[in-house]
Amino acid sequence: MLTITVDDAHNCLLVEPEGRLTETDFENLTDSFNTRVNETDSVPNLVIHAKGFPGWADFGGLAGHLSFVRDHHKLIRKIALVSDARILDMAPQIAGRFLQADIRHFSGGDLQAALDWVAAPDADLPAVTLMDDQPGDVLGIEVRGTVTARDYDTVIVPAVERMLKDHAKIRLLYYVTPDFRAISPGAMFADARLGMVNLTRFSRIALVADQDWMRNSLRMFGPFIPGEVRVFTGPELEAAKAWVSRPETV
Repeated sequence: MLTITVDDAHNCLLVEPEGRLTETDFENLTDSFNTRVNETDSVPNLVIHAKGFPGWADFGGLAGHLSFVRDHHKLIRKIALVSDARILDMAPQIAGRFLQADIRHFSGGDLQAALDWVAAPDADLPAVTLMDDQPGDVLGIEVRGTVTARDYDTVIVPAVERMLKDHAKIRLLYYVTPDFRAISPGAMFADARLGMVNLTRFSRIALVADQDWMRNSLRMFGPFIPGEVRVFTGPELEAAKAWVSRPETV
């Protein structure tokens, strides 16, 4: 079974396995993870505190484990393995080939160090930055990591509102970098709300992304957007900048 503890102070799920794992264990882990995301609009990290690798009770347990990894590995930023089991020494190297999360192994007595590590903020760039090399009526947005509703509330929405004070219509360049991980449910809602409120105020939208689901989503809703919409791949960023800033034809 899995004992799952929500650690608010470190924004993580403390997972302690005991005995062989079942499909129900991973369903409970999925429920705990999704509840945390929906309630806080933040993605929790994982701290796995184990005496050793317990294995799976049956094929359902293995399938549940693989399903959780498949659905969540792009969201989770850090995974700490806290154990003295020798078999877990190589886990970060092996799992690192398949997972996007940063994985680190701690000895069994270093649980607090593991909790502090997953709680430490990244030293890299913020999830959302504004491009400062665009014309006055072009809003350039660059996203990476995990984008949350807070990023919309503090960066994107104020930027749109400032620009709309000076321009009847604006253009949007939305660049999704290769190290983008995910967009939280709260951010998805904020994005939809922003689009509905200002749908007619965007004269041209350029999405630069290599993620198929984002490209396909814009293509699906593109016919319902009054302005011009075009999708570009990552290497076409400069072409996207040129297109979105091109003067309007009369």
